[in-house]
Amino acid sequence: MLALMPGMNPGLDANDPMVVAAFRSALIHQGIVALLIFLLVSAVWAGARGRLAPGMGTGRAAAWAAEPAGRRLLRIGFGLLWIFDGLLQAQPAMAAGLPSQVIGPTAASSPRWVQQVVDWGSATWSHYPVQAGAAAVWIQVGIGIWLMAASDGPWSRLAGVASAGWGMVVWVFGESFGGIFAPGLTWLFGAPGAAGFYCAAGVLVALPERYWRSPRLGRAVLAVMGVFFAGMAMLQAWPGRGFWQGTEHGRPGTLAAITASMAQTQQPGFLAAWVRAFTSFDQAHGFAVNLFAVIVPAAAGLALLAARPLQGSRPAVLRVTVVFLAAACLADWVLIEDLGFFGGLGTDPNSMIPLLLLVVAGYLALTPAPAPAAASVPAARAGWRDRFRPGTLRRAIGAASARSVVSAAAVGVILLGAVPMAAAQASRTADPIVAGPVAGPGAR
Repeated sequence: MLALMPGMNPGLDANDPMVVAAFRSALIHQGIVALLIFLLVSAVWAGARGRLAPGMGTGRAAAWAAEPAGRRLLRIGFGLLWIFDGLLQAQPAMAAGLPSQVIGPTAASSPRWVQQVVDWGSATWSHYPVQAGAAAVWIQVGIGIWLMAASDGPWSRLAGVASAGWGMVVWVFGESFGGIFAPGLTWLFGAPGAAGFYCAAGVLVALPERYWRSPRLGRAVLAVMGVFFAGMAMLQAWPGRGFWQGTEHGRPGTLAAITASMAQTQQPGFLAAWVRAFTSFDQAHGFAVNLFAVIVPAAAGLALLAARPLQGSRPAVLRVTVVFLAAACLADWVLIEDLGFFGGLGTDPNSMIPLLLLVVAGYLALTPAPAPAAASVPAARAGWRDRFRPGTLRRAIGAASARSVVSAAAVGVILLGAVPMAAAQASRTADPIVAGPVAGPGAR
């Protein structure tokens, strides 16, 4: 067994065949368990529901339709993003390659204390690559399913809490606090970290729904986004950071160097050609490109802050601003961020899509949703002891909606990933599978 030592780097090759085979095997076995979790929860629910009196457990179909549009956009949009991110975590090179080729280089440009925090957090992944890699898959897929399934009530708010919590873990340990302490910070390439937007969306989904019934929440979200864009414009305009020059001393400037490296990523040829074309354009017109990169967030920030929507209204200036931002962010996503998920070690589609979801959700929230129909109040509430009696539990399970059942199964999938990761974090010895690749060439 390899003893855990501070700063230890197993030096695993990202495509080591032993680790890749073990990772694939773990995903297959745990995938079967995840399927069984859904089947078991569904069977228990169906059995309990079959014993209910006719008509019980109905009347919840209108809850989804009554959900505010902005909240629904965040819930479904970020649910899809979490599922997509979880599938990206299942790439063969992710288990061994993420700590050394993604997390480590990201933290290298940050201050020493940031590197120490990230090293401490990523030690579990370095020493248990198979368990940690598989855990990330199921945690993120489970959160995504949970968000999409639970449209209202405590289940939905808890899904927002889970999304915000795991997003914070990724933002701190996976993105090194979004790189906000590193030089070269720019909104063009994802500042302040995509996971930070996941956290913000999770907090908004976790809010009680009464906050979504008033336009004040939409105004607050747009105001915060306005401050964010104004700050990013000031940062982008700051001289001496290399963004105003397409070339510097015969070498590509800061932005051109970033996009040139992105073009080398393994990806479809037409996308690489677009990124290379933008790199050449930036090298020739660096000042104009950065001027545009300053004007866009500055204008958007001022528009979001200056517009004062009336009760339940969406001013035309905000509508134009949202459309303008959508076009600019999508262009940045393709030409600068290069979609963010190619190359075998891409963990997410970067920041532009989450950023747009937040802006659009704030815009939609300016028009309050109608209050849901009042639910019928039960005649009497059972005591705590009565609630845990078999008959009461059976009736409660049978009366649950299908969305609640899927949410419960999604929580089981999250635990399928979280429990092994917690056990690995508590262990003081590394996975024996690490010893073989470190000692010599890997073999199946």
